[in-house]
Amino acid sequence: MGQIAFWSPYPGSGQTSSMAAIAAVMGSEYHIRCLIAQTKARESSLEHSFSRSLNTFSRNLGNLSGTRSISGTGLDAVIRIARSGKLEGGAVKNNTQIVEQGRLDLLSSSDQKDQAKFETASELIRSVFDQASRYYNVILLDLPAGDDSELSRKLIASSDVVVICLPQSWRSLDAYFNQKIWPRTLNGKKTVLLFTQHDPHSKYKAANVTRKYKSPKGLIIPYNTTFKDALNDGDTKGFYKANQAVERRHPNNDFIIEVQRAAKQLLDEIGIDSKTKRIDAEERGAS
Repeated sequence: MGQIAFWSPYPGSGQTSSMAAIAAVMGSEYHIRCLIAQTKARESSLEHSFSRSLNTFSRNLGNLSGTRSISGTGLDAVIRIARSGKLEGGAVKNNTQIVEQGRLDLLSSSDQKDQAKFETASELIRSVFDQASRYYNVILLDLPAGDDSELSRKLIASSDVVVICLPQSWRSLDAYFNQKIWPRTLNGKKTVLLFTQHDPHSKYKAANVTRKYKSPKGLIIPYNTTFKDALNDGDTKGFYKANQAVERRHPNNDFIIEVQRAAKQLLDEIGIDSKTKRIDAEERGAS
């Protein structure tokens, strides 16, 4: 039903970790089918962030330290199927790893060593996610930061919303707002600003930035040490499950509230009614 691309002007913005946190909320809180994927060849940080939660079959594909899966699975497999002209039905679903049964799947990134060769498959990769949208309600794509390649342009163009991830770095803020790094396919796209690893005490806090650049208010993912540790441990889902209902005074409450707010708004942005799709507390407890 909706494809959401995450992009940032520069690497190191907290883009992947922010998308992983939002995906954990969507997989835990909503009756939707969500697919997450990274589109940079030989990149496994997204897989690692959920490595402790992958289903039994997935665990056999790679180890829990987050190393690459067996070559020819995930995105590589569906590209091969697309190239043969047989990309239909459950081809994408059948090559994913399960994070949350029936609600959140992960498509492993390509193991292609040659980035140029990977880029030549850009139209096939775009078609993979077009096909995936026939099964999944939401597709979250982690695009390479600062990238203006043909593949990223095609995936931005085919996305319903582009989430611009901005850390509290003058370099990134200036590059984005002054369009020093600006994929031309962003022109005319629906975008949502997401201030990542946010420190409310910084002079570059979201409110000051949006005021300075006369920009619409954005979403926030606060910096949170416990979440960072869980991410490094491959336990993003476990962290969210343990903290999704913490009390107001809990040190993780602000992080959870903002990530939940981000997930809700993004679902609403692509036309999914977050209220009617929300899983009630009793049902969450049984899952």
